[in-house]
Amino acid sequence: MINEAIWIIDDDTDDHDLVKDVCRELGLKNKLVFLTGATQALEKLKKISVAPFIIICDVNLPQIDGFSLREKMLADPSKKMHSVPFIFWSTSASEQQITKAYALSAHGFFIKEHSYQELKASFAGIINYWRKSKMPEKAGK
Repeated sequence: MINEAIWIIDDDTDDHDLVKDVCRELGLKNKLVFLTGATQALEKLKKISVAPFIIICDVNLPQIDGFSLREKMLADPSKKMHSVPFIFWSTSASEQQITKAYALSAHGFFIKEHSYQELKASFAGIINYWRKSKMPEKAGK
């Protein structure tokens, strides 16, 4: 559902604050769930009964990077999260990283914007696109 939680998996708490401000300005009513690493995200996935609306994940995470997190999610049917958009978000993107992201069935790869207005525009675009997109029922756990 479009009102389910938005998960942000990113170890940079400054980015958490920016995302909170952007979502507030955009009038989003979704609960924001901030996770600082892949291990925390995998643990959270074990405990949820309702799938998130969208997962936005940094590539550069401590210990287990975003690509490895996505691989683990896809390898475990209970964590695969069918129909949950999985977006990579990073400070930079090489062609190799972008190719790898899409090989892992990512639904997008975005650069972390340098200005607040650009970040707001990117988030508005991502959220609006997925709100309008028709998807099959999401798997819960």
